[in-house]
Amino acid sequence: MRINILPAGAGLGWLREGMRLFGRQPIGLPAMVVLYLMMLIVPALLPVVGIAISGVLAPFASVGLLGVCRDVAEGKMPTPLAFAQPFRPTPARLPMLRLGIVNAILLLVVATLAMLLTPEPPGGEAPQSLQDIPLSALLVQLLLYLPVMALMWFAPVLSGWHGIQPAKSMFGSVVACWRNMGAMLVFGLAAGVLTIGASVVAVMLLTSLISSPQVLSIVIAPLALVLMTIVQASLYPMYRSVFVDSPREAP
Repeated sequence: MRINILPAGAGLGWLREGMRLFGRQPIGLPAMVVLYLMMLIVPALLPVVGIAISGVLAPFASVGLLGVCRDVAEGKMPTPLAFAQPFRPTPARLPMLRLGIVNAILLLVVATLAMLLTPEPPGGEAPQSLQDIPLSALLVQLLLYLPVMALMWFAPVLSGWHGIQPAKSMFGSVVACWRNMGAMLVFGLAAGVLTIGASVVAVMLLTSLISSPQVLSIVIAPLALVLMTIVQASLYPMYRSVFVDSPREAP
């Protein structure tokens, strides 16, 4: 499979396409994003094995969400059945399961290294707010997770839609990210500016009307879901433009 090398400006194009997909299904697509998040967050709440289970499910959830975005792009109504598709007994299911196991191991390694390298907060108390989290701890976790992110960015769809084995799909993901680093950086910066900018403006406007932080959080939640949906939907046009071959379902 050939990998396109795109200009840096393609990153903005991906985000615009994500907005268009959201505009086609402003209710159905966010609902599917909520389902995607539930597939990852609910298992992670389990003690001890939660992170591992979430890591195994992550490739399946990612392929399911991309399937939803593909349906929206083709003018179809998004349904939860797209998330069941990757679990069906096809030749691609075993590579995806192996990829999920690798992902779970990498996440556990990152979590362990983060605990070893990040000092505990004073008194051993957990941070009560974002302001209480040391910036150094966030930077360490981000740096540790970046290699995993590069390995897993395109690997689920390469295994799930093309039946490529985990080692080759992760290699292809890293190569695609490296060759399109400029576009990926522009996309990340644009998505960050959109998310932070819209959130700051919304908070500034609503603070004068709502005094309760709890109520403000509830009011802001739909905006956060919309922004997350746009970013997640952008991954489908990103995949379509980076890889030459069109998505192909495993038989």
